[in-house]
Amino acid sequence: MKRDVLNEDDYDEVCRVIGDAVVVLAESGHETKREEITGLLKRARQHRSHSERDEQRMLEHAIRLVKP
Repeated sequence: MKRDVLNEDDYDEVCRVIGDAVVVLAESGHETKREEITGLLKRARQHRSHSERDEQRMLEHAIRLVKP
């Protein structure tokens, strides 16, 4: 996914989501490779399947951006 697909505010939010995922993985002693980050984001999306539409959309964009 290219940055130009998202507006600037959404891109910033997606980057924050990815950064949060990296911090969670690192603090838990896990590797911060793309596969690990993608897996964590997918699990978060699944656990929050009933969350607001915007949150789901940001997780989807984050997964696409990080996906190997």
